[in-house]
Amino acid sequence: MEKKHRYLSFALILAVIILAHLLIVLLVRKSASAETSAPGGQTAATMQPDQKPKPPPAKPFRLNYRYASRDKIPGLPTGGAPAGILVDLDSGYVLWEKNSRKPVPIASMTKMMTLLVAFEELEQRSDITLDTVITVTRAAEKIGGTQVWLAKGENFSLRDLMKTMMLRSANDSAYLVAEYFGGGDINQFITKMNRRADAMNMSGTIFYNVNGLPGVKNNVSSPEALTRMAFELLKRPQVMKWASTRKDSFRDKSSKAYQILVNTNKLVDSCPGVDGLKTGYIKASGSCITVTCKRGGRRLVAVVTGFKSWKSRNAFIRKLLDWGYKRSSEIELNGKNATVKRP
Repeated sequence: MEKKHRYLSFALILAVIILAHLLIVLLVRKSASAETSAPGGQTAATMQPDQKPKPPPAKPFRLNYRYASRDKIPGLPTGGAPAGILVDLDSGYVLWEKNSRKPVPIASMTKMMTLLVAFEELEQRSDITLDTVITVTRAAEKIGGTQVWLAKGENFSLRDLMKTMMLRSANDSAYLVAEYFGGGDINQFITKMNRRADAMNMSGTIFYNVNGLPGVKNNVSSPEALTRMAFELLKRPQVMKWASTRKDSFRDKSSKAYQILVNTNKLVDSCPGVDGLKTGYIKASGSCITVTCKRGGRRLVAVVTGFKSWKSRNAFIRKLLDWGYKRSSEIELNGKNATVKRP
């Protein structure tokens, strides 16, 4: 009888141990499930309290030439533009194009890539912010063309220097920013610009300098490639804030070199929806511009080069945008209908 009791006690203890193990397994599985359900592909255990979930993948850049008007637009002469493009970024449809894949000199539109590479450096590094102060070098002081007259030894925040690049199209600021991010070697930064162009499939794009000033060889790109660059800059709210600013100031008011910066893109605040992006001019490029515009929630990007003056260029862009929004609506309404024709 005593032996029977010992067997029962042993069986009871064994059952308790098994139940305890089962309970532990259930708790571990529940914990693992909670961890893997954390947003952003990270576990709850590895996410920091203030860490934000990763955003969804960015919309890819794709263009569709199916409904593109080639060269001519009824009622809108395009003879002043040797090369250009108009794109509806929301649908990816090219609305108009003329030699859109032909490499042409791009002058100060170069600074879009200078800004893009600099901003991507900022996003990757923790030791530099827009408030980081940079000292003007002798090399930057010597840069000519459109400038804000930087003087060797002056100190400016990266934020102020970038602002002058967008509003004033300052060549000296562009040089100083690139020199800084190149570790003192401007050619190192230019190499980064060209590598970034290759990564974005900007066919035919070559940079020889960081500001677009004329030289033995001029920076070249195509209208289509420049829309790719605009697409990337539109993801940077700070860049677009500068690009859409009509006027701002540079240096303290107490300084003799204090300046009022007026945006070189005169379409800002004068053409409905225009909020950027970059103008340019050298003799080889003519008057050129990359324009971003948003009306009724729809985003268009236009690029034109080769105009004789900024006035004729802007007049064309105004008409092109008006036509583009009408055309975009037609395609949206009839896009599933095979009878939709190129205008």
